[in-house]
Amino acid sequence: MGTAAATDAARDPLLERILNGGAPPEDEAGERILAGAVAQIEDFGVRRFTVDDLARRLGISRVTIYRRFDRKNRLLEAVLLYELNGILREIDARVEGCKTLEERLVEGFVASLLVLRGHRLLSRLLQTEPELILPLLTVGGAPVIAASREFASRFARGQAELDGVEIDEEQLEVLSELFARAILSFVLTPQSVVSLETEEEARRFAQRYFAPVLELMSEFEITKPSTSRGG
Repeated sequence: MGTAAATDAARDPLLERILNGGAPPEDEAGERILAGAVAQIEDFGVRRFTVDDLARRLGISRVTIYRRFDRKNRLLEAVLLYELNGILREIDARVEGCKTLEERLVEGFVASLLVLRGHRLLSRLLQTEPELILPLLTVGGAPVIAASREFASRFARGQAELDGVEIDEEQLEVLSELFARAILSFVLTPQSVVSLETEEEARRFAQRYFAPVLELMSEFEITKPSTSRGG
């Protein structure tokens, strides 16, 4: 795991589980709570979501929910990461047949756009309650970026090993973060001078702007930001 991703994971056990393979909650009851919360939000939105309603939906006590998620906001953050888990797994399945690192990068971009644009919960919240979901994907989006960056790094690293290609880890993290941020930006703000309305347009864009970066990675040294303070 890269340094930045490891630091993020150390601060958040749930994020650590997702970064280390997208594991579901630690117990069956926890996963049932998150799946029920997703369904509740899809039906009624975040604004009308309450722990009491979720408890009634699942036929359990609100205390049972609070044992695993001590605050409503914590539960909503967990729902976001739970759905991100599913999104990343679906993207991974779509690029599984790719034969080269370049193909995996291009098709990963295409698959990410398709999956995110077709995601029911995300689409609903962006349309009906953007003021609630956007902060979790922008100014408060560090966990999402961290998970996406590590996911992109892992499937690129795995393919590079199969191809016998050496990739500098720091450069790989930078490329993966740029990749994740670009996808998130195009999903949240689709209005652009770049037309990505069709699958083929998305593929041509990735082939033109992302694939060449693989060849340039060996020519540039990535300078990590300094963590020291003072002179």
